[in-house]
Order: sequence, then C-alpha cells, then structure tokens
Amino acid sequence: MNPRQKLLNQFSTLSPELMRSAQFILDNEQELIVLSMRAFAQKANVLPATLLRLAKSLGYTGWNEFKDEFITLKGLRDNPYTSKAQDIINRLNTHDDPSDTLYDKFFEAQIQNLILTQQKNKHVFSTFIDIVDTSKHLYICGFRGSFPIAWSVYYVYRLFKKNITLIDGLALNLEMHKRDFTAEDTIIVVGFAPYSQETISIIRAAQNASSRILAVTDSLASPLAQNALSSLIFSTDGPSFFPSISSGISISEGFLAGLLAKYGQTGVNNLELNEKFLLGSGAYFNDQ
Repeated sequence: MNPRQKLLNQFSTLSPELMRSAQFILDNEQELIVLSMRAFAQKANVLPATLLRLAKSLGYTGWNEFKDEFITLKGLRDNPYTSKAQDIINRLNTHDDPSDTLYDKFFEAQIQNLILTQQKNKHVFSTFIDIVDTSKHLYICGFRGSFPIAWSVYYVYRLFKKNITLIDGLALNLEMHKRDFTAEDTIIVVGFAPYSQETISIIRAAQNASSRILAVTDSLASPLAQNALSSLIFSTDGPSFFPSISSGISISEGFLAGLLAKYGQTGVNNLELNEKFLLGSGAYFNDQ
C-alpha cells in the first residue's frame, strides 16, 4: 500500500495534530518531495517531531523512508515506468499480486483518484471557467501522455465555441503558435510528472507575451501550476506502470460542462448547429 493510501485509510484514527499534518501532506505532496523535513514542517505550521511521529504511526522507520515512498509514488525515480512494470511482473510471478487482484486494484485506484480530484478542485473550479470565458483566444497543449486530455478538451470545446487552437507539435510547429500569443489570450497547459520540455517552452513564450496561463496538472507544486493563474489538479496514482489520466479527463469534462452552462443558450445553439452538421455530413456510421 502506498503512503497516500495509508494516510487516507488511517486518517480518521489520527489525533487532531497528526490529522492536520496528514491533510497538509495530501494537499502538498510535491512540496513534501522537494523540501527538507524541517522546511516542510515550517510550511505546515507543525513541529518536525510531529511529522516524524506521523510517519512512524503509519509503519515507517522514519521521515526519510516515508518521503522516499512518495518519491516512488510520483514516478520521480530513474526509469520509473520500467521499474513499476518490473514490479508488476515480479508480483505476478511470485503470486503476491494475482491478476484478478491487480484488476480490482486498478479500478479501486481510479475511484480514489476521482474522489481526490473532486476534493482538490471545488474551490477553484468557477475561477478557472471564468478565465477561459473571458479570453479572446484559447490555446491548449499537452504532449506525450497528456495529449489525450488536451485533445478531448479541444474537440468538445469546438462543438460550441471556435476560439481555440490545439498546439500539437506536428512537424515541430511550436514556434508558429508561440509567435501569435498576445496579452488577450489564455494558454492551457496540460501535463504530469515527468513534465515535457515542450510544455515548459510554451509557458515561457506565454509569459513573454503576457498571456494568461492555466494549468491542468498533477500538483500545485508542478512547474505548470507554479506559473498559472489557476490550476485544476488531478491524481495520477494507480497500480499500472504508467500514470493514470482518467481523473484528468474527468476534471476536463467537468470544466467543459461548466463552461457550456456559463455560455448559456448561445452555446446550446452553436452545439445544435455543429451536431446537425455532423449528422448530415455522414460523419457517424448509420447502417439504415
């Protein structure tokens, strides 16, 4: 069981002081990884001894072992995908984790990811939508594993509004988009650890153009969120070797639904026009 799951499972049994520390850890996992125990305790407004006591109450020998487990959980080791894949195979070969158990763990992790994602974004959700709604033009990018999230936002958004551009990096065309950024535009960057260098270059170009930056990412301490006006945070935990993007897709779908509701009847009318066109064009299979 990973340290996040241990915190959640034992949360209700902790003392008020340890409970407050546990909540701070769950809300600031990335900072736990990069800060010393003393610096992290100062940010959490608790004593370092409190963090040590919490780690030991969860079965760890000390803070360093607890922190080390979070580093592994976040996929920040060398060859993280390979290491996790090898661990799955080793467990299957030794019968420590039979395939039917792995199947159940996968869906349990997705449910937990959705719960955490819902909790983390409720207070910023409307702000994120307001920024998008007041943008002259919207750009969105997500590279490598985060591309499906960016593409799904782009595709659905285009059904009721047209002021959006997908930065897909096709033929290394990033510069063609960067040169068009203005202070009236908003750039949505999507990504999770390890973060793509291309995403960072988009952020720097947006900053140079004074564009507004929004992030859909895995942590408030990620380089995407650190440079964003507002961020939607999704959890990527799971028993597979690759980070899960299910909750990233879900929070994006929620954001699109909220945006359509804000756009009102005009959005519904635009959606109706596009839907009629798709049906009339034969885009969908019909065997009648």
